[in-house]
Formats: sequence, structure tokens, C-alpha cells
Amino acid sequence: MRLPTLFVSLLLFAAATWPTTTAFAQNQLVINGTAKGAEGKTIILKSYADNLTLTENFLGKTTIDSLGNFQITCKVYTTTLAIIHIEYYTGELYLEPGHNLTIEIKKLVFNNNYDKINYNLNPLTCYIKIASTDPNDLNHLVQKLNINYNRFFRDNIYLMKNERILPKIDTFLIAIADTFAGTTNKFFNDYLRYRLASLRLLTNYSDNQKLMLDYLYQQPILYDNVEYMSFLSDYFENYFDDLTRPVIKSDLSEPINNHNLAQALDVLGKDSMLRNEKLREIVLLKTLDVLYATPGFSKQSILSLLTQMVNTTKFDPHKLIARNMIWQYTHFNKGVTAPYFALKNAEDTTVKLSDFKGKIVYINFYASWCTSCLDELEMMKKLHDKYHSQITFISIDVDREPMKMYYFARDKKYDWTFLHFNNDYELLENFGVYAYPSFVLIDENGKFIQCPALKPSENIESVFNEVLAPSKQN
Repeated sequence: MRLPTLFVSLLLFAAATWPTTTAFAQNQLVINGTAKGAEGKTIILKSYADNLTLTENFLGKTTIDSLGNFQITCKVYTTTLAIIHIEYYTGELYLEPGHNLTIEIKKLVFNNNYDKINYNLNPLTCYIKIASTDPNDLNHLVQKLNINYNRFFRDNIYLMKNERILPKIDTFLIAIADTFAGTTNKFFNDYLRYRLASLRLLTNYSDNQKLMLDYLYQQPILYDNVEYMSFLSDYFENYFDDLTRPVIKSDLSEPINNHNLAQALDVLGKDSMLRNEKLREIVLLKTLDVLYATPGFSKQSILSLLTQMVNTTKFDPHKLIARNMIWQYTHFNKGVTAPYFALKNAEDTTVKLSDFKGKIVYINFYASWCTSCLDELEMMKKLHDKYHSQITFISIDVDREPMKMYYFARDKKYDWTFLHFNNDYELLENFGVYAYPSFVLIDENGKFIQCPALKPSENIESVFNEVLAPSKQN
């Protein structure tokens, strides 16, 4: 379940500090803002390409100036949940076509303690204030709902699966209905409806059949509403594990493993709740995502079905979701071109990945404060001593301060290339660095052999020997 961000504050303030811009096309908008404490850093704006896979889509970026001010211009074609990234901070806000925003990002602190946070697993949340005096402003409404919902969730989390929660939910639903009575923002009303549906699902407030009839069956599919898609995703997460349903997981094994998209859709159609073609397709997409890592279901067959969906579906949002699923499953696969980088070494010389074309490259991402990183580097030294004539070794320091890399490389006297990641968190994302240390093995043509690769302690040497075997024979 995609729970709301518990600590994001979309607080409102009345006075805008920049004039609005009117010279932009209808789908363009300008975000003017301040981010004190992040002067000189890059701010990146992204959105979700689709609200089922939550694949992030780039909208724009800029550098925060020496006074803490920034401006980003971007295009959105529908109401869009945007994600702001400043190094290991993230925050969310809604963008509407042609609706300019003035924001203030607060409480940004960068220090050695925060450097040790795994930004992928537990990013810090930035506090965002949005200028608006309109009571029907979408961000205003979402902020008010989040405050109420988060307070209820915090106070009652220990009762979420207990029947004693039911009268508390009754009271909460009445209070929420009263709070938002008369709200005319349609997007928000749908958002609220499906946020509360997710609460009903989570707490067993309503039985599953009633939830299906009230919120999904013969209802429009709200692709652009993250709360609708979150509810749909949660509802069908374990749907076919229920042995009382007309269709169960084992019924899907044959059509999926035989690459038969039409048959898979026909099987789902045996459930009377899934006879609507559009709903049935998106349920199949969600189910394929669940089954991709399930024993007994072929990953290659699922990829084949997704490719068929891209080529045959009548529904453009389903094509996009299927493409994003394929990308998520395969973008670190063997044979995929590794992302470009250009980083500085201890001598302040720029080193590019393309500099090593024609060589096998073993890359290690480490932090100086990470004990296991230091252990792996010691083992990496032994591998370097043995294979340095055949394999290029690179270590990329992810400490925020570049000087830490300089002193580390000098003091350890490791005899291979050390680089600093230049506080480029997109680089870490592009290489799938979700924990430290992480390793990547790249071939002579700049394509992945393994990503993530085995660590030295996991016998990466066996992979080295396998990769080098052809060259030894020649």
C-alpha cells in the first residue's frame, strides 16, 4: 500500500515572492522557489510516468543560486504528482497545467550524520510551503487531508487489523466528510474517495466484494490519480491467492507460461467482476507484476506477454504501463549499455566511463563510514593485484565531501582509480545503487555483465575467470 508521506508538509502561505508568468503555453508552468541551506545544489523535478509502476519521469532541473532561489519551467498535460529531489531530500506537490507555483522548501540540513542515510530506502523528506489563498487549491486540500489522515493513522496504527478500529473509522469518516463538504475540486474529490477506500481495505472495514462493487466494478479507471491506482494495486495484490474466487493463481500458469496473452485475458474473464475489457487488462498487468518474481512463472514468458500488450492493446495507458514494466525488469540486464558518467579523481582530473572502452571494468560504490565497504575494499585489493592487467578497477566514493575521497585514496594507497560521485544521486539511481557497498561489472563495449555484480566476498573471481576465459584461449 502506498501510504501518504507522513512528514511532508504542504503548508500554505499567503504572499508570493515572485510575479506570476503569463507568457507560457497552456501546458507549461513555472515553479519559483527558495531552498535555504541548499545553495549551489541541484534541484530535480520528476513525476510518475504512470501511477501503477511509479516509474519516475524527468520534468526539469536547475541549480539553486547563492541566495537559495531557483526557477523551474516544465510541461504537464494533466494534473500531476511531482517529486522534488535535492540530494537525499525528497518532497511531493501537485502540478496543474498552466498553474504557476511559488514554493518554499524548508529545513534542509546537509551534514556528516545525514550522509550516512540510505537515500533509496529512507530518504529525508523536505518541508514544502506553497503560496495559495484559494480554498479549492489542490495542494491546500491534499495538505489538509494529509494532516487529518496522518494524525488518525498515527493514533490508531496499533489497531489497524483489530475490530476495535471500526467505530474509530466511523467517527473519522464523518469528520472527513464534514471537513471537505462543498469541495468542488474534482481531482481532489476522487483522490479523497480512493484514499478512504484504501483505509477501508487496510482495516477490513468493508468486505472485498463490496469494495469491488463500490470502487472498481463499472467505475472509470482514473489513470492519473495516484490514490485510485494505489487502491487498485493493493486490492489485486493477492487477489488470485483466494481459493474461493472463480479464477485462482494456478489457472493462470498455463496461458502465462505459454506466452498466450489472449488466453490469459480469457481466463481472467471467467471472473464476472473482470469482464470489462479495460479493467481486465490492467488487472492482468498488475498480476504479471506480482507473478514476475513468483516461482513457477517464467520471467521470459511474462516479458513476452508485456511485449504483446504493447503491440496489441487498444488502451494507450496500458501500453505505457507495459513498457515501463519491461524497462523496470530489464534495464540492468546483461548486455544493456551502462549509463554514462564523468567524475573527478583525486587529482581533479575528469574521468569518463568511455575512457575505458575496450576494457572490462569492475566498479565499486563505497562510503568511508561503511565498515563492510572497507572490508570489501581490502579484498578488492587482492583481486586488483591479481587481475589489474586484464580488468580495470574503479571505486566511486559516495561521501558528500570530495575531500574524504582524496584523503581516503591517499591514506589507503590503493593502486587503482578512485572517483567522487559529485553528489549526483541520479548516478547512483542509474546504476541501481541501493546499498553500500555495491558493485557493477561492465564489458569491453560498455555493457553490463552483472548489475549488481557479486562482491569480492561473494566470489566475483569466478565471474572474472569466466569472462576472461575466451581471451585466454586466444
